Amino acid sequence: MPLDIVAVNTWCMEAVLAERMQSPQKHPDIFLAGDCAHAFPPSGGFGLNTGIGDAVNLAHKLSRAVKFGESPDMYEEERR
Repeated sequence: MPLDIVAVNTWCMEAVLAERMQSPQKHPDIFLAGDCAHAFPPSGGFGLNTGIGDAVNLAHKLSRAVKFGESPDMYEEERR
């Protein structure tokens, strides 16, 4: 059966990590999670797993901040 190649794209495998995952003290209520915080090569679903881990960790930190007035400052250190 004849095959027509319509388009060809290239892909470069890389892993990237945001410089910061929480904004500085001026706006401490902005957090990065998932692919906007880090991106990994798509092998074994690791990007999804770490994104869910970010969300769970951040939800826990924010819940404790609302309920007990604790600071979510450890989020960045824990997720790195």
